[in-house]
Amino acid sequence: MDNEEFLQKLGQKIRILRKNRRLSQEKLAIELECDQGYLSRIETGKANPSAVYLKQIADSLDLDIRELFNFTI
Repeated sequence: MDNEEFLQKLGQKIRILRKNRRLSQEKLAIELECDQGYLSRIETGKANPSAVYLKQIADSLDLDIRELFNFTI
């Protein structure tokens, strides 16, 4: 898997987990104190978030960070 594919899969996983918790991008962005556009770019695989930022996303979704990297759905 190349970097682009990895970021796309990571973004898809974040989107699925966010929607499973019935959170809009806007609400999650507010909780993360970030721009909704940045969150959108993460979910579409166009941004490469830092490890710390991924931890914040996992914490906001009440998940262990490892769950973000489990691409089997």
